[in-house]
Amino acid sequence: MEEEAYHRVSITQRTLIVAGASAADMLVNFPLWICAKCVSAGIPLPSLRNLYKGSGSLYFAMGPLTIVEDRTTAVALDTIGDRLSVDLRHAASACISGGVAALTVGCQIEGIITRSHATGETVLQTAVSTHARGGFASIFVPYGAMMIAAREVPYAGCLFFLSGRIRTLLHGDRDSKGSAYSTSLQAVATDVLAACLTAMVAGPISHVPSVIAAHQQAHSRSFVESCRAIRASSGRRGFLAGLVPRTISLVGSLFTVPFAIERIQPFVERI
Repeated sequence: MEEEAYHRVSITQRTLIVAGASAADMLVNFPLWICAKCVSAGIPLPSLRNLYKGSGSLYFAMGPLTIVEDRTTAVALDTIGDRLSVDLRHAASACISGGVAALTVGCQIEGIITRSHATGETVLQTAVSTHARGGFASIFVPYGAMMIAAREVPYAGCLFFLSGRIRTLLHGDRDSKGSAYSTSLQAVATDVLAACLTAMVAGPISHVPSVIAAHQQAHSRSFVESCRAIRASSGRRGFLAGLVPRTISLVGSLFTVPFAIERIQPFVERI
């Protein structure tokens, strides 16, 4: 996403724009996301009835997660200033935002949702039982928190920096193509291709932390215990479990979020 876009609207407007994009992402991509989580954690896939179980709760985690990542990227860009080149500044800011967002708003609800699919309880029941076992610390500093951060650092870098660079390279000079180009089938297809290329990077480099985190969340285990359990049950290949469905899910997110933001923001700017 271009650096100038953060300054063309107010913080409140940008927050609402990203919230809308996150809602679209949740609607489209939650089923693949939760299926990948279940495969990674070694628990049964959800039934059709439970395919969107936890999606509302997850939106209140992933929506703020994406909003915090977006805002932290903007703050980091301004803080770094001219100390780095434009691309390095943007890449570093995007990666920093992933760690900040994961530890402050992302890992808490995500952990409860994954655990609820493992136990068969509702999200609320899981939250109550988690608190009963370990108090508020078990909710706010859950199993898998550091692995969620390790996953989000490269993913946020891909979402807020790499995807934009790839889209710019594929689209070329948009201004010379006229205003109708941005809504044309060619532009949409190009954005999908950019998402696929970005996911081919984002998926593999963030997948192992994602698998370990999912196992920790589902089984309430430490990092070392989860690594041992994964290796004992599936060998080294176990750390790649769910790579394909998760990468496909990332294609959806890496297309939906930037596409929605770049279509919503021009309307907001004219208000």
